[in-house]
Amino acid sequence: MEKRALTKWARRLVLGGCLLPLAVGAGCGRRAVTEVKETVKEAAASKLPAGSDFGVLEMPKTEAETKEAERPAARETETGALSGQEELRAPETQPEMVRPAGAFVDEASEVLTEEQEELIYAYMDRYYAAVSALEMRDISDLFADSASGQLAFHEKAWEYQIGLRAVQETDLHLEDCYYVLWILEWSEAEDGSFDVKLGERSYLHFAQCPETESRVPSVRHDFVLTQENGEWRIREHMQWDGAFWSMLKGYDGTDLEQIEDPERVFEERKETLLKQIEEGMPGRETGTPAAEDPAADHPYDREAAVAYARQFVGQRSEDWADYGEQGGNCQNFVSQCLSAGGIPMDTQGEKTWKWFGAAVDETSEDRGCSLSWINVDYFYAYARDNQGYGLCAGTGADFWSGRPGDLIVMGTPSDWNHIVIITEVIKDENGQVVDYLICSNTLDVKDFPVSAYPQRGRELIRIFGWND
Repeated sequence: MEKRALTKWARRLVLGGCLLPLAVGAGCGRRAVTEVKETVKEAAASKLPAGSDFGVLEMPKTEAETKEAERPAARETETGALSGQEELRAPETQPEMVRPAGAFVDEASEVLTEEQEELIYAYMDRYYAAVSALEMRDISDLFADSASGQLAFHEKAWEYQIGLRAVQETDLHLEDCYYVLWILEWSEAEDGSFDVKLGERSYLHFAQCPETESRVPSVRHDFVLTQENGEWRIREHMQWDGAFWSMLKGYDGTDLEQIEDPERVFEERKETLLKQIEEGMPGRETGTPAAEDPAADHPYDREAAVAYARQFVGQRSEDWADYGEQGGNCQNFVSQCLSAGGIPMDTQGEKTWKWFGAAVDETSEDRGCSLSWINVDYFYAYARDNQGYGLCAGTGADFWSGRPGDLIVMGTPSDWNHIVIITEVIKDENGQVVDYLICSNTLDVKDFPVSAYPQRGRELIRIFGWND
């Protein structure tokens, strides 16, 4: 890459407020990006999330803070986390596909050997190449010979991710993508293997809405690397996102190498999940036809609700409790969005919706919180049944009649287990709604296509306002 082009890219980092990928096919020497100035390093670090529902994935500290605090301890214990940034790296051009661009934003060379770093890049690059093109990539050379169970699991997890996007009505190829990684902790085992935990943030542009940047702000990766015939390979890995978690369900904590015929086991699991996805896809006659909205006494400020949603993906408001380690923060997040949109707490009547403190309290007193504030099933019942004062909403509506600020529940009618808020409506060239962009907590995504979300079953909840 010419220095002039690099500078232009760097300026977009600093002034644009987001990390964008290098252009497809652009030539870039791997070490050329070391010319990025310190201001760009700081800009990249500033884009990292403050927390996530898998525990806090903390931003790397400033270089001064790291030198004064964490580095000495890390050297003594051979574990820890580093910060700063030596380079922004782009992988080799892969002309037949979108070329993912990735970078460590901390001093990976202080922790990882060059070969270990390249192995992690190879895994990440091939993953994003696969989900960009919706075509599998060979990863057998990345895994140790002793990790056949891990390899089978990853191949089927990737195929599941590709499959659920490929069956959708809209185009979920990626036109470009960029990811950043940072080191959370690491350790060396007596057998010489190397355990490193990473945080990842990705920036995605889907073909259906290429002008919109979708973000997944904090995914944790747990790698165990081992040397085999003098070369580093992956012995274990877990990618803590929805697709991988769905594939692993029932085998959490299991040594995958002890599973008999893991390829068959995970092939069956993948096919079951894809069948559930297809069966749960909303058709064009899902729910009741859109009718005139009920006349609520007070309007719902959709713009304020959406603005709040976008602000608190990847981080949590200090004004509210975080239930990420108590089953999930998705409903608590959506309740906060409704509150930001002007929907008042409701302590009147049989159905209540309130939050005055973290502990559950189902009374009509101004204390604690109702289950409807933090639990999807209970909120759905409140939205469906509430009469009189408080939220005015409609369940079971035509799925494709949603607007920004409306909600989507996921799961089944007997077990609604996830909820998201619509931030943008995607229409085709004929003006027909084909998808929604959504924000959510647990898992955290921002302006992400709901059709790409690895969760079966969806129903729209329309928000009309609130009544006296």
